[in-house]
Amino acid sequence: MVNESGFTQKCVDDIIGEAVIALLKSGGAITTSTLLSQLTDMAKISANQERKEACLQSIVEIKQSISKNYQARSQFLRNQSSLFESGNNLHRYDTKH
Repeated sequence: MVNESGFTQKCVDDIIGEAVIALLKSGGAITTSTLLSQLTDMAKISANQERKEACLQSIVEIKQSISKNYQARSQFLRNQSSLFESGNNLHRYDTKH
């Protein structure tokens, strides 16, 4: 599948995989922050314009994924909070034992 930037998902996945392998080889922590930093470094040093753009597209996709996950988690927590609040009125425990 080709995304709106013209890169196949496999190309983006390969670049991300390469970045993860570089982090593993360096012995550093593998976090979202270090992955984004590694991809940024790969884009900066790449002499190949297509590879550089694939690195940048990988960064965009990771950031979009983070944003989507954050929004979904926020919605889940809001839903849980409203269930808890409505549940307080339904279930009162006798604490006089």
